[in-house]
Amino acid sequence: MIVIDGSYHEGGGQIVRTAVALSALMEKDIKIENIRAKRSNPGLSFQHVSAINAVADLCSAKTKGIFTGSKTIEFSPGRHWNAKNIKVNIPTAGSVGLVLQTLIIATSKIDKKIEIEIKGGATFGKWAPPLTYIQTTFTKAISKLGYNININILRHGFYPKGCSLVCLQIQPPKPQKAIFTSFKEKENILGLSIASSNLENKAVASRQTESAKNILQNSNLFGSISIESTYKDSFSTGTGITLWTNNDMFLGTSSIGDIGKKAESVGKEAALEMIEEYKTKACVDKHLCDQLIPFLAIRGGTIQTSQITKHTETNIWVVKKFIDVNFIINKKNKTISTCN
Repeated sequence: MIVIDGSYHEGGGQIVRTAVALSALMEKDIKIENIRAKRSNPGLSFQHVSAINAVADLCSAKTKGIFTGSKTIEFSPGRHWNAKNIKVNIPTAGSVGLVLQTLIIATSKIDKKIEIEIKGGATFGKWAPPLTYIQTTFTKAISKLGYNININILRHGFYPKGCSLVCLQIQPPKPQKAIFTSFKEKENILGLSIASSNLENKAVASRQTESAKNILQNSNLFGSISIESTYKDSFSTGTGITLWTNNDMFLGTSSIGDIGKKAESVGKEAALEMIEEYKTKACVDKHLCDQLIPFLAIRGGTIQTSQITKHTETNIWVVKKFIDVNFIINKKNKTISTCN
């Protein structure tokens, strides 16, 4: 059994998600202690419980301690995989995207298509990437590693109620190594600005779009800039914007609305972060880098990122407990390569 200290380094929920996914994938029993011990609300959240139970259902795992607030869990994957549709319920506004990422890692060796339905949770939630970022940046990046993922958002969910509805199709992947080092001057920027339908009369999504577009254009860094504005029915009032690079680069940024926060500020945040990321001449943004670490270990390749964060270092530490891989880290050039 692999014993993992959940308080190591960054000490967040990422340790739990990565460890459980790799436990299922590599068929190795694990015990995680001190889960999120450094957080103000330590232990598992509803989002983590939902992700663990979904992976357990997928691989017929035996589990212990899977409840909200639990600081220690055990996960023993079965040898029989359920090639069936998986249904996941998130009773809060927890991140749909982070649950999906856990499942995608775990299914890296499937030989049949799997369909997953998620009810509940947020597509735009706090302290997590919007699902639109997962759609436009994360899945585009892992497609270079041979993954074929289709995400269909049937209903958006915002904090605090969530209540989203999302369907996911995962096709059997085709293993391939990838090099994430491309950079293009005057790259085109795409974007999606979303607000709940009750904010349409205040043109919130459109104001977010115009704010982001003006800042990006005034920077003189980019080529064409195309940001769509749309309004969606939802159970909670909410808003968010996601920006991403086109072609063979994987920079994505986002911002979400909040009470008292102007629409113009939401657009401004995402635009300024994109400018900051782009100026580093990186191929992969700092958030995507840590998300790609498990896939890089499985497939092999090189990443050039804008910043090697604590999240990235923590994920490398977790991954090495499951996979015999040598990560070559060049902090000066901000590159991470594998030597399998």
